[in-house]
Amino acid sequence: MLTLHKLALHKLALHKLALFAAAALAFPACDPSTGDTDTDSDTGEETDTEEAPLEPCDPAPGRICTIVGTGIAGLGPEGNEPRRTDLYLPQDVTIGPDKLPYILDWNNHRVRRVDANAVHTVVGTGELGDAPDGDADLTNLNHPTHMSVSPRGTFIISAWHNSKLMEFDPAAATLTTICGNGMRSFGGDGGPAAMALLDLPTATAFDAAGNMYITDQANQRIRMVDTMDIITTVVGNGMPGFSGDEGPGIDAQIKLPGGQAAPPAGRISMDNDGNLLIADTSNNRIRKLDPVTGIIITIAGNGDPTYGGDGGPALAASLSRPNDVEVDKDGNIYIADTDNSCVRKIDGAGIISTFAGTCGQPGYDGDGDAANTALLDRPYGLTLDAAGNVYVADTHNHRVRIIYK
Repeated sequence: MLTLHKLALHKLALHKLALFAAAALAFPACDPSTGDTDTDSDTGEETDTEEAPLEPCDPAPGRICTIVGTGIAGLGPEGNEPRRTDLYLPQDVTIGPDKLPYILDWNNHRVRRVDANAVHTVVGTGELGDAPDGDADLTNLNHPTHMSVSPRGTFIISAWHNSKLMEFDPAAATLTTICGNGMRSFGGDGGPAAMALLDLPTATAFDAAGNMYITDQANQRIRMVDTMDIITTVVGNGMPGFSGDEGPGIDAQIKLPGGQAAPPAGRISMDNDGNLLIADTSNNRIRKLDPVTGIIITIAGNGDPTYGGDGGPALAASLSRPNDVEVDKDGNIYIADTDNSCVRKIDGAGIISTFAGTCGQPGYDGDGDAANTALLDRPYGLTLDAAGNVYVADTHNHRVRIIYK
């Protein structure tokens, strides 16, 4: 089974060879058909036919449907229908101010926008590069992992392997670096964010006041850029491990993969009370920081990287390398339980259940049926739209799927 890192190396090898020689949109979805051939009855030769129509998928409450992707890892032509568009290990989905989904097409090094009829690249050429500032469609990203919407209505891209954060202005179609210089290191706390150093920034999240939180993955920290553009650390002492619950977040330990072969990890989000939720991936837990008191606690996961605990308290449940956490308007918490190949849900009473996928059974199946009977394959990212529909980056199925509210 290929890991994200091995697939990325494969893509890079191909690149080197070439150098040398809705928001609640009712997207129809089910297993896509990519065309067929017929046999001429007189000659016995195969003849091309038009692509078969895509089978519809019922957008009923609790049902799961594929909205983007063929299941083939690759990069096809621009402007294809969403379910005739190839993706390559999509990492996450963001709903933009225009209410459209934007996909972090990780191993294609692009950000792509989806409407009801087509998929278009809005950031990136598809080639690896150092992510220079300038025209968004001319820059070369290196494995982008996440986008958040800033208070100004722009997007903040986590240019992960570029070790910097970039602001994408969709009106001007430009990119500007706002934090990090591309060097994988740590530095800059107490000074301007533009001068800081990051090491694999995975994700960002904004609080109601406009402060921006950053998962600085390989630095084993969560950092914050305040409204004066000053950066500080709010969680993590820089050493990977698990410690510090019920104490100051800055003294605690989180554990996220580092090194050259590390996969993305540790996405974050704000809950409805202004707390920061953290997918503490390698500790197999979800943790919560109270920004007012600075205290960190665990809210889900017992640290055992297996599957278990549905129907009981989230703290007693087993998670396996959770990579993302999101909250709906009712306060329910959704977890991308990546290595269990499912999405878990914590209700207001703190009880955990399986929301999508069949935990412990990776695969692809179930479009048009109840989400918790479907199969997913190591989902990395989640997001919700204003209607409460949940979008899943079904990463190793090279698809984006939706569970209807």
